[in-house]
Amino acid sequence: MEKLKDNSLMKARSYRSVLATGFRLYTGNFKRLFKASWQMALLYALSCGALGTLLAIKIPELTLVLMQQVAVYQGVFIQPLLQYTNSLIALLALTVLALATLSLASATILAKLKEHKETGTISTPPHWLTASPKLMGRTLKGVFSTALLVMLPFLIATAAAAVVAKWQPELLHARMWTVMVTACIVTALIAALSLPLMHVLMKYIMEAPRSYWRTLTTSYGRGMARWGLLFIVFFVSILLTQLVELVVMMPAHVLNLANQTAHNGLLIGDPLGMPSYMTALTFATFTLCCFIQFYVSQVVMVHNYYAYGAIETKEQERRKQKMDI
Repeated sequence: MEKLKDNSLMKARSYRSVLATGFRLYTGNFKRLFKASWQMALLYALSCGALGTLLAIKIPELTLVLMQQVAVYQGVFIQPLLQYTNSLIALLALTVLALATLSLASATILAKLKEHKETGTISTPPHWLTASPKLMGRTLKGVFSTALLVMLPFLIATAAAAVVAKWQPELLHARMWTVMVTACIVTALIAALSLPLMHVLMKYIMEAPRSYWRTLTTSYGRGMARWGLLFIVFFVSILLTQLVELVVMMPAHVLNLANQTAHNGLLIGDPLGMPSYMTALTFATFTLCCFIQFYVSQVVMVHNYYAYGAIETKEQERRKQKMDI
């Protein structure tokens, strides 16, 4: 009972307790979480395998075209890139597919976390093929809504830069360092303002049937008020998982570098110099590595789950104190 109490969600916690409790819950119930999620995780891995393989083959050619444009014209133009429309569409489609399958795979684990929130335990799934379509759809909507909110400021800034480059191109070249520093500051500001969306997303998924936009308006400020907790939890979680993922993804990175080096040589007239099975090997390696990487990355979500619980508990305590006064 004491262990269940320690792992309960609704409890005021420091960032250290959030990290420790989240890691303990994830590792202690990994077999159950794996059984509930492996099908969707495999779909995510397959989509990442296709995306990684296409990137390894096409990026050298696209990079060479862009470098030639910058070297000759001191800029990037759309017309020469139109011949790569099919490749760019395929890359965009696979990127969206990877994000969608990641959301669906994460939803299977979120379903077990929602069970933990309601019952205090995580049960073993009765079947190897289990999913919650309703929660999967809700997670998909939440993830894409959050991604839209994060990307919108970047799209606006990019559009503004494109307008300036169109009408006053000499201004960007004359103040290149100013533009670069401004871009870094804007990126850091957008990232800082986007951090509370982690709390909004988790609250939206865990507390159905409230709409995403209503959850955003009522919970964003709460996440901003606890920005420090979210930042430390997110930073430490990302740091730890990235170190592990660096090792996990190493075979895929090596094959990616080999593919890009070979295709770079092919563009300047050298023979490809790679066995015929290299494409299939690249796909299989990316798929396997991304399957393992998915389960490494879910530690971040479990930590965010406990951060959500800590923030909601502190908010309830604040309201209770306010009512007592």
